[in-house]
Amino acid sequence: MTRVSRILTIATAVLCLPLLASAATLQAKVVQVESGNSLVVSNINRPLRIRLKAVVPPESGQAFSEAARDHLKALVLDKPVFVEYTHLAGGYLEAKVILNGVDIGSQMLRDGVAWYDRSSSYELSESDRAFYVQCEQAARNEKRGLWQDPAAVAPWEFRQAQLAKLQATVSSPSLQSSKRRTASARSTGLSNSDLLGGMVAPGAIAGNPSFRQISPNSAPGEWISYQPASRRFSVRVPGNSNEYEYPVLDSDKKIVNINYVTGSDDSSFYVVMWTRGANDGNTDASVAAETIRGLLDGINKNLERMGLSLRVTAGPGRDLKLGDFSGKQYRLSLGSLSAFVRVFSKQLADQREVFMVGAFAGPGAEPSVQFLNSFKLRANQ
Repeated sequence: MTRVSRILTIATAVLCLPLLASAATLQAKVVQVESGNSLVVSNINRPLRIRLKAVVPPESGQAFSEAARDHLKALVLDKPVFVEYTHLAGGYLEAKVILNGVDIGSQMLRDGVAWYDRSSSYELSESDRAFYVQCEQAARNEKRGLWQDPAAVAPWEFRQAQLAKLQATVSSPSLQSSKRRTASARSTGLSNSDLLGGMVAPGAIAGNPSFRQISPNSAPGEWISYQPASRRFSVRVPGNSNEYEYPVLDSDKKIVNINYVTGSDDSSFYVVMWTRGANDGNTDASVAAETIRGLLDGINKNLERMGLSLRVTAGPGRDLKLGDFSGKQYRLSLGSLSAFVRVFSKQLADQREVFMVGAFAGPGAEPSVQFLNSFKLRANQ
């Protein structure tokens, strides 16, 4: 399997897994508040660490960081709550916390002590996402809490600024020689452990990854047409979709970009991924087979890490043709969940261009063939 194809499938597995986990609810008592979006609850004398979904307080060092923690403490400490969670990430259960019928995440946004993070809101329902937007906007309009500052900096932007300062320090001339020696001993591309350990590992990427919301002003439930200028395809995606790009080194030690777009609605998760890199002697058939094998392996390893006994399987692929690309469609099954994944590829001289399109449906829903069919490839120009 090509290094590029392997990266593509592992990234999909990491992205999709949180949405393949069904939501569950437990009742517990809040025994500790760690920050403005993380707390510890006790359930039958067992402590569980919880993180509020899509709610991000100011970083340590930013104004209102301590105020956010104190506010969350005042709301929930020593009180019984309902925790609606889906999966474990970084030692925390990603969850909504409900107290007396009130969503505490939305309350933190309404009181102006946290930001709504659209990039991590994919597990919220469409109505929850719309409500979170309204809560944050109301706090902004009333200049509550952190919104007293008209130039308030989002925590993710603050982290990027701090990282840039660190990178500038590390890249000083006195450190260049040792940095080059360290880099030469590293792998020339992303490994499974790099991606499964958190998507981005130091030295694994050939440049700065980029992220953007495709249509930040889209209405809840709106679908839009997406057509990147640098690629010859178009597809209909949810308005909440995000676009990512990771520059990596392929097996020829050339920089290639791993690109993907992800979005969701109330019942399903959607992904489009594409890249072009060294062919490594592959054929259309071998790329499709190895891509789906890598995807299954990545998801199953994540399920195992989460302590779940479920395993995802795929049926035999069905041959497809899209323009001058050959492809396969696979149906994936995971308990009551299912997905359709289509893989298209074509050899171009000594390189190969690969596309993956997937619709992952929640319990009781069917994968959207309409989404898959909206993916169109233009002829070579």
